[in-house]
Amino acid sequence: MFNGLGLPVLLAIFAACAGVIWVAGVKLADTTDILSSRLHLSKALGGIIVLAIATNLPEVAITVSAALAGNLGVAVGNILGGIAIQTVVLVAMDIAMKEQVPLTYRAASLTLVVEAVLVVVVLIVSIMATQLPGTLIAARLTPGRC
Repeated sequence: MFNGLGLPVLLAIFAACAGVIWVAGVKLADTTDILSSRLHLSKALGGIIVLAIATNLPEVAITVSAALAGNLGVAVGNILGGIAIQTVVLVAMDIAMKEQVPLTYRAASLTLVVEAVLVVVVLIVSIMATQLPGTLIAARLTPGRC
């Protein structure tokens, strides 16, 4: 569909799409704030309910469809790539904030530690599933197979 277009046209299309996504993201954040205040939720809970679900729908769709198609590499790569880009964004935000304390200090809680451990466990299991031989059987399960 876009094969015959030149680079300037493709860059213009990309910029237009990025602008639409930017505006939609701002509207989604505003909607989350309104819902949080009307439903008497904390901003963190409102963010989890609306923003996390809405922003992770593409990753969920890609991972589920790749897993159902038996393409484990795409499924695991999508999970790892999503976590990697989120980490890069957090690092960039931490650098951009001209404060003496890092973001981890401002949001210190045991819940975040438990969530971080859970993410690490999911990553370890995902990587193990791609690297271990398919003949391995542990607890009546084989790595990366249903």
